[in-house]
Formats: sequence, C-alpha cells, structure tokens
Amino acid sequence: MTSPIATMLTAIGFMVISWSLLLWLHFNILPSIFAHLIAIPSLVLLTGFAAWKLANRHCC
Repeated sequence: MTSPIATMLTAIGFMVISWSLLLWLHFNILPSIFAHLIAIPSLVLLTGFAAWKLANRHCC
C-alpha cells in the first residue's frame, strides 16, 4: 500500500504535466473557437478529475 503523500504527489505531478502540456497546446495551435472554448477547457477539467480520482483511490 502506498502512502497518502506519495499518492498525492503522483496526482499533483500528473496534473502539472498534463496542464502544462495543454497550456502549451493552447498557445501553439491555430485560433479555433472549438479548440479554445470547448476542447482544451474540457481536457483541463478531465485531467483535473483524473488527478482527483488518482489522489482519492482507496485500493492498491
């Protein structure tokens, strides 16, 4: 069983890496209403939710 601190660091690391890549993507693609207002914010929310699920897992 992993410690809560290790699990939290894993979740925060996942979130920082994925959000920084999404921020880089946001500034490096051509302007598009769909990409900037729907796709990228949705991906940010989904990766935040995945990090939350990773931090709050009760198995393994």
